[in-house]
Amino acid sequence: MPGMSGLQVARVLHERGHRSAIILLTMHENETLFNEAIDIGILGYVLKENAVDDVVRAIRTVASGRTFISPSVSEFLVRRSRGKSELRKDKPGLEQLTPAERRILKQVAEDKTSKEIADALGISVRTVATHRQNISMKLGLSGSHSLLKFAFHNKSHL
Repeated sequence: MPGMSGLQVARVLHERGHRSAIILLTMHENETLFNEAIDIGILGYVLKENAVDDVVRAIRTVASGRTFISPSVSEFLVRRSRGKSELRKDKPGLEQLTPAERRILKQVAEDKTSKEIADALGISVRTVATHRQNISMKLGLSGSHSLLKFAFHNKSHL
């Protein structure tokens, strides 16, 4: 697509609050791309190599309010689920995070600065810093960039 990729268009729609049911048709059998698509709420993920068989099924499935993923990338979903479960075991403090702390952690994983997070959430930079400190404490993280490293490494599992 000229200008923006399908994933970029979907992200913009999601950020603007559009509730369109989106099916991503892609040639990329890539787990990172798959996780990003799922994270922004894409309901259908179809590989072009399977398009003839999967597109009609994907449209019918998504139109009925369910999710469709090409069978050839279903292993990504299994690994994603397993990774979330393992992360919860390794970092039980994740369950102690407040909804505000979870939102901030996800923003950190998106490489947002404290100022950008504060602006996006309508809170002060000082409040963001306090939340970041609390998150680090609950997760047992120490060091100046440990929260950022943790968030990047576990982005698809947060």
